[in-house]
Amino acid sequence: MSPLLLYGLVVAGDFLGALASYFFKGAAMTLSGVLSLLKSKGIWIGGVIYLVAFANNVFLMKYLDYSVVYALASITYIFTMILANRLLKEPISRRKMAGVACIVAGAALLAFSG
Repeated sequence: MSPLLLYGLVVAGDFLGALASYFFKGAAMTLSGVLSLLKSKGIWIGGVIYLVAFANNVFLMKYLDYSVVYALASITYIFTMILANRLLKEPISRRKMAGVACIVAGAALLAFSG
């Protein structure tokens, strides 16, 4: 399998993980107990999306090192910050941007290390 495709699948899985968390956040805002958790559409949608992201990671570990697949999962934080800003109107501070720069640098080091 092409390395470009594999790393693209890593990024896609990371986005799905962030999207699942967005649904979890929405569901958390309406929870009033365990029963409401089970009835929450957001929990179920987020759970299915998260399961797809998990299956994607398991598939990727057939082709990429475990230490690379899960370390690159840190990209999820970038997508989470973007989704939180765009959909939940959470501010992006300079400190958050610095953190993202560190994540990108670390992910690049892992992805391109032999």
